[in-house]
Amino acid sequence: MTDVSEGKVTVDRAGKRKAEKRDRLLAAARLLFIQRGYHETRPQDIAREADVAHGTFYSHFNDKKEIFLAFANEAQEDLHDFVATRIPEVEGYEEYLHFALNAIQEFSEQNPGLLRSALVDTKVLDPTDSTSKMVRSKFASGFIKVLMKAKVRGELYDDVDPELMGHAMIGLIQSTAPQSYRMGKSREEFVKLMATFLSRAMVKSPKDTAG
Repeated sequence: MTDVSEGKVTVDRAGKRKAEKRDRLLAAARLLFIQRGYHETRPQDIAREADVAHGTFYSHFNDKKEIFLAFANEAQEDLHDFVATRIPEVEGYEEYLHFALNAIQEFSEQNPGLLRSALVDTKVLDPTDSTSKMVRSKFASGFIKVLMKAKVRGELYDDVDPELMGHAMIGLIQSTAPQSYRMGKSREEFVKLMATFLSRAMVKSPKDTAG
C-alpha cells in the first residue's frame, strides 16, 4: 500500500511540474507575441523566455502554430469573461452593442497589444496557414450568437447575415480603434460612433439616431 501511495505522489508531482512548465511556456509566448509579434517569435525564443530547454517546448506543443492557438484561445476566453461581467440585463441588440463595445475597449486598454497580437494575420508569410481564420472565427462567435438572437426577435433587417456581420464587426473594431485613438477620440466617443454606425446598418428601427 505504501509503494502504491508513493507512486501516486510521484506521478502527481510529475504532472504538476509538467503543467507548471506548460503554463510558463504559455506566459512566455503571450509576452513575446505581444512584444515581437507572431512572425518574429520562434519556439526557441519562447523556451528561453520560459527558462526551459528548447526540447521541452516540443513536449507540450507540436509547433509555433499550436502554442499561438493556445495563446489566442486564452486571450479570447479572457476577453469573453471580462465582457460578460460588464453587460447587465439588456432589452435588445442596440443596448448590448454599447456595453459590449465599451467593455472590449476597456479590456484593450488594460491589456495593451493583446487583441492585436491574437488577431494577427498569420498568412502574411504562409498563404496556406489557416491559423488566423480559426482564431477570428472564435472571436467573432460571441457577436454571431447575439446577432442571430436579435434577428430571430425581428430587430434586424431581413438580409443581415449574422455570421458575416459578426466577422465584419471584429475587423471593424480591430482597424478603427487604433485610428480613433490616434485622432484623439476618447473611448466614449469611439463607442458611440461605432454603436451608432452598426445600429443604423443593421437595426430596423434604431433608437439612437442622433448625429
